Amino acid sequence: MRSRRLRRLLDPIFESGVAARLVSALVRQWASSVSRLEPRDALRRLFVLSDTLYGRIDLLAVELDHGIHAKHRLMQYHDFFVERVRAGETVLDVGCGKGELAHDLAVRAKAHVTGVDVNSTSIAFARGRFQQRKLSFVEADIYAWDPPRQYDVVVISNVLEHLVERPTILRRIVAAAAPKRLLIRVPSAERDWTVPLREELGLPHFSDPTHETEYTVEQLEEELALAGLRIQELVQRWGELWAVATPDGVGIVGAS
Repeated sequence: MRSRRLRRLLDPIFESGVAARLVSALVRQWASSVSRLEPRDALRRLFVLSDTLYGRIDLLAVELDHGIHAKHRLMQYHDFFVERVRAGETVLDVGCGKGELAHDLAVRAKAHVTGVDVNSTSIAFARGRFQQRKLSFVEADIYAWDPPRQYDVVVISNVLEHLVERPTILRRIVAAAAPKRLLIRVPSAERDWTVPLREELGLPHFSDPTHETEYTVEQLEEELALAGLRIQELVQRWGELWAVATPDGVGIVGAS
């Protein structure tokens, strides 16, 4: 009851823009005062504030597009995957999340797609939002789950960076699914000059706190080689690396 009364009192202030201008002025004043500190200390404090704001922006970007992050629409990275899958091919989307990319592969590429993810909430969202005859979703842990069949293509989009023992996982997936090619997307460690600066300052420097690693081109090539895979195509966009890889001894035949 008290909170509702307080909101009724404060809402007119926020709606008028007075509060926003006041907060903005306070933040500018705080940033100015912090800047007088020793540079390393000042930078640490400003980066912490930046991370707080970015976290809120990230959440609102999901609300903006009604449950699907706006990056799917704005980055258009689905095109990279869709353009490299042929109609009628079978696709295994490892770590499919909410199913946005899997859905596009089924609808736009006209492929038969199986999405697998360990997150029950994500799988429930995918099943509720995306219902296509050629699309199915499986709730399973990729560390233990074995594909029930072979697939033409394995998609691994923003997943590897969350895993440990990545070459081992890749070898197991390739052995079980026997794909002609893998379509891989990972974050670049060289996306911005502030990344190594954060590391120097002893601050988190990954783009997501749940990441186990982020990639240079050399690291990606090395890890894929350890899994018996070879990069056939590499694109760098939006601070990410997008790659087409094939098992050793397999050419790029089959890609569109």
